[in-house]
Amino acid sequence: MANSIQHIKSKGILGLSISVEGPRVGKARVSVDDFAEIMRRTQQALKRIGQVLYGESSIGKGRKKRDIEDLCEIFLVSWKPGSAVAEVELAEPPAQLGLFGYIGEESLKAFLKGMEAIQTEPIPSLPVGYDGGVLQTCDSLGRVLERGIDSIKFEPRNGVALPSISFDRKFRERIRGLLGKPLGQRQAEKVGRLEVLNGHGGLTGRLWEADGTKWLCIFKPDHLELLPDIWLRTVKLVGETVIEQGGERTLSVESILPLDGEIGETAVAEEGFPFWSSLSLEELAEQQKVSPAEDLDAISALWPVDDDPDKLMDHILSDRSARRRISGGGHS
Repeated sequence: MANSIQHIKSKGILGLSISVEGPRVGKARVSVDDFAEIMRRTQQALKRIGQVLYGESSIGKGRKKRDIEDLCEIFLVSWKPGSAVAEVELAEPPAQLGLFGYIGEESLKAFLKGMEAIQTEPIPSLPVGYDGGVLQTCDSLGRVLERGIDSIKFEPRNGVALPSISFDRKFRERIRGLLGKPLGQRQAEKVGRLEVLNGHGGLTGRLWEADGTKWLCIFKPDHLELLPDIWLRTVKLVGETVIEQGGERTLSVESILPLDGEIGETAVAEEGFPFWSSLSLEELAEQQKVSPAEDLDAISALWPVDDDPDKLMDHILSDRSARRRISGGGHS
């Protein structure tokens, strides 16, 4: 393994140094789940940017999707001692680059330059290589910021003059701002409650706006992993709208932004205790001014008399079953 890593480095292949900071990160320690999520989303972003840059063109000269994904693949080549820093490099370029050059390298450059543009200035349009799918992936990358990670720093390796980017909560808010804004003249945004998801014959759902307006939403395959988490929630959807003569309203969804149930800034209690600090049960009760329950009858009286617990359980089991069908691609 050591020889192969040295062989890759000697060729000067472009790579990234990815460092993680936060309460859940120690010296050379980071949660396996969080690390895997960061690597997976970074990989996904590079492949999607490659698709945007070198996808099939109208004259049929584009690279095939499989080729693009292979050339945008990244490999872990180093884990630095003393801090949670991973070093990754792109797949080795083909011997003959051909008309399109090295797709992986161009995608990584666009990844960093695009994030720099989003971070440093208001942009009237998306950076080169970015579309709604790339933004969605970047927002999903930000989920680890809800679990005790403060920032993810991306730095170019092998002497390439590219920007270093710190992906933190403030940066994620900029991403989410773009997700919630129409990116083209034919796009619109709709806010409402998402219901009646259907995985058969395509990914569709129903969005109900506050005034009762109903939209048939058509989702992309890229949205599949998000749908179970946003069902029966308030969301903002951005996409192209069509209103048929019969009154049917259709929204071809480009991006999704959940509006409830998200963890924003790091939570801080009234006494100034950080959210991720460990408190005893007694300290927590004192902090939240909670006293022990003394009358169980008074608590039971809060439960509606005509409410049937069995129906509640049936609803929960039905809900879980529907979510599994959606996440499984609509198969029962």
